Amino acid sequence: MLTLSKALSANQARTYHAREFTSEKQNYWSRDRQGHSEWQGQLAREWGLQSSVADGQFALLSEGQHPVSAAQLVKHQPARTYENEYGKQITSAEHRAGWDATFSAPKSVSITALVGGDERVRDAHRESVRVALHELERYTQARIGNIHAPETTGKFVAATFEHDTARPVDGYAAPQLHTHAVIFNITERDNGQTRALQERSLFQSQHYATSVYRSELAIRLQVLGYEIERGVHGQPEIKGYSQEYLEASSPRRAQIKEHLHEIGRDGAGAAQVAAHRTRDGKDLLSRDEVLERHRDLAAKFGNQPGQVVAKAQGREQGIEERPEKTAQQSITYSRNHVFERSAVQDERSILQAAMDRSMGRATYSQVRQEFDQRVRHGEFRKVERSDGRAAPQYTTSEMVRLEREMLGFVQKNNEGRSESTMLVSPILRIQTEDRHPELSKSQLAAVDDIFVTREKIIGLDGVAGAGKTTTLAVVREGAESEGYRVTGFAPTSRAAQKLAEAGMTTSTLQHHLARGERPDAGEKRLFVLDESSLASTRQMHEFLSSLHRNDRVLLVGDVRQHEGVEAGRPFDQLQEAGMHTVKLDEILRQRDPELKEVVELLARGQVAAAIENLDIQGRVHEVIGREARISAIAREYAASPENTLVVSPDNRSRAEINTAIHRELQEKGKVSKREHTIQTLVPRQELTGADRSWAQRYQPNDVLHYSRTSKETGIAKGEYARVVAVDGQNNLLTVMRGNGEQATYDPRRQMGVSVYRAEEKTFSIGDRVQFTAPNQDLKVANRELANIEQIGTDGAMRLKLESGRSVEVVTNRFPHIDHGYAVTSHSSQGLTAERVLIHADTELGANDLLNHRMAYVSVSRGQWDAQIFTNDREKLVQALSHDVSHKSALQPELAMPGAPQKIGPASEHVVERSMGYGLGL
Repeated sequence: MLTLSKALSANQARTYHAREFTSEKQNYWSRDRQGHSEWQGQLAREWGLQSSVADGQFALLSEGQHPVSAAQLVKHQPARTYENEYGKQITSAEHRAGWDATFSAPKSVSITALVGGDERVRDAHRESVRVALHELERYTQARIGNIHAPETTGKFVAATFEHDTARPVDGYAAPQLHTHAVIFNITERDNGQTRALQERSLFQSQHYATSVYRSELAIRLQVLGYEIERGVHGQPEIKGYSQEYLEASSPRRAQIKEHLHEIGRDGAGAAQVAAHRTRDGKDLLSRDEVLERHRDLAAKFGNQPGQVVAKAQGREQGIEERPEKTAQQSITYSRNHVFERSAVQDERSILQAAMDRSMGRATYSQVRQEFDQRVRHGEFRKVERSDGRAAPQYTTSEMVRLEREMLGFVQKNNEGRSESTMLVSPILRIQTEDRHPELSKSQLAAVDDIFVTREKIIGLDGVAGAGKTTTLAVVREGAESEGYRVTGFAPTSRAAQKLAEAGMTTSTLQHHLARGERPDAGEKRLFVLDESSLASTRQMHEFLSSLHRNDRVLLVGDVRQHEGVEAGRPFDQLQEAGMHTVKLDEILRQRDPELKEVVELLARGQVAAAIENLDIQGRVHEVIGREARISAIAREYAASPENTLVVSPDNRSRAEINTAIHRELQEKGKVSKREHTIQTLVPRQELTGADRSWAQRYQPNDVLHYSRTSKETGIAKGEYARVVAVDGQNNLLTVMRGNGEQATYDPRRQMGVSVYRAEEKTFSIGDRVQFTAPNQDLKVANRELANIEQIGTDGAMRLKLESGRSVEVVTNRFPHIDHGYAVTSHSSQGLTAERVLIHADTELGANDLLNHRMAYVSVSRGQWDAQIFTNDREKLVQALSHDVSHKSALQPELAMPGAPQKIGPASEHVVERSMGYGLGL
């Protein structure tokens, strides 16, 4: 894999060069004892840098100077200390020399090359690094200035140093083949002007370059006769090594893993910090001592490296017979995978997913060639946006069609307005409104606007806490008096349940679409789609396409709240395209005036001002240390648990907070200390539909739930099964069914599969819980909350729902239950509590989860109070200002049908013809 360091100063680069990059201690197994070094990059070739890296040239480049003439290429500013306007001493950063990009071979590959002694494997690693660096260079950008977007140059100069040991643990340096590539802070524009690099483009290409390296390495290893399997992180591993031997050969990895566990962190960034903090300060063992340790370890495990190398040398060389077909399949998978949740994608993301799918069966160049061919055919269409991105962005011809047709409904709707009647006639409108003096001024205006509208499709965009349910109840009453049959839908079961409080029959949007549309009987129907911002473009297109001539639609939502998981932003896009939209902008939920002001600021997108206000009000708490912060939240919750909600951005911290609150409530005697251990199912939410058709994405012991019957596999609707084996080569899964029988099938042949992992959780009487899946028999919605009244010895629970209704749940038949003290921000949407406690860790690995939508949704849940617990008060505003809004395939100013579209050169007939390209793969 590829890891990238923070920017190195000139002094750091020279120090690393002397102590690390060219150190004999890092190259115990090198033949020349000095290790391999070489120049890489287009600038290196243009400047005539050849063979190994010379100390003088490295030093000059570290200072931003030409490696031959010593001319200053990049403006050099030495570090200086000065006093700012507030009297604080500030030290400016020293000149950035460059970045250390380290390519590390998988452990089995390192052992084969260094312990097994197969120099060909070392060469395979070296060649794979060269290809990956070339691809990393492709997206190099120059910094032009603060007010100018960076410019993609595709040029850099890098010095590579090959090492064969990991950092020592107790003096012992384990075998670890890796290459340091120092990418210098210099690039060159088309006009010949040299500039500093824009480092963001390097980090954005990190995962992509990792996939290139892995893809190339896997192919080369197979050519050498080695059998390849995927590791737990998707890396190519050489078959033939026991897990015990690999772990024993990785003391450094165990050391870092232990430290991460201690500090409660995960992710690549946290691992790099942990690696720095756990460096061994002890003296290194000598080369002979290290080799002796290695021989003893290998002998203890049966000399596996020797056996693996011997077996490979006796095997015929060869790779996939039809790599072109593999490349086609991989691009088809990538298209379905990356565009399921986004209408626009970076070129690197598309290629990365394709390489992950084809690893070991097609080269990087074959995958890119297939992608480029499909671009020419119009299946992928470049999106022209001048925002300084390093890589081009693409959408698909299908997404363009869906958006254009969906927006066409609005245009047709507006054109036929004059021929339509009002939704509710004047007399009935007045009578209905007069029966509801409780409506606020804003609600009454919204109801009146909806009643007099003549459009077939209209929107109701209301801020959080504006009383949309009350408003919709009056709309429903007036429409029914006019002879309409009013039916409600929502993208989630809980939102549909909430919508039912307006007095209408409701179901999920998915259920309505799956049921199919009946013939037009001419009746008058009003469809209310709540939480419209959670609907995808595909769903909205299908929904609007099925309307009958007398149907009318009210799309309800809040463009400021969370968007759907799947691709598109149809509610926003329809408004931008001219859909008549009624505004409901008076906040009624917040009873505390100061908190109401904060929510109003968040609704207007003024995150900084909102957080500053909360801080002034004493509602922002900085608690250093993850455990201390979670404990503080648990204590605050337990002090007054009634009508309190906790919101945390990620599922890991949510689970930790739930456990902490559970323990705290036990200590206070508010929850029984007698615990019942129950096996629950946790959804693998990272899997897309494309993933579920690829056997390799499943893991042994995954639990599968089938919502459709398959004649081919014999598995019935409603069954559960456990994965017992994965055959990635032939794309087959073997599962153990509930009746004890095994079934093997291609996952592409079984639709309607939900994937879970089993996890034991402890519950007690008095615990607050939430459902993690809907249940029609129990009439409960996904994420609905309840309290445990009783737990039987068989795990059966009696739960009291928030509505006051009690239900009996047999958990071994319906294991979709979890603690409900803390919920994610997405799950909190639609909830109301007297106070809300918000966990905002600015060092969260998945930093996209902290964003402006999360801030708005979370804070607006509280009627009287909202408290934020963070690790860093100063970084909080920046984290919560992060924009994660979905993108459209069509640009807003060009979205209306008939407008010229900046989405690539393919003509319309080519796009339509190419939509099915590769679908049969």
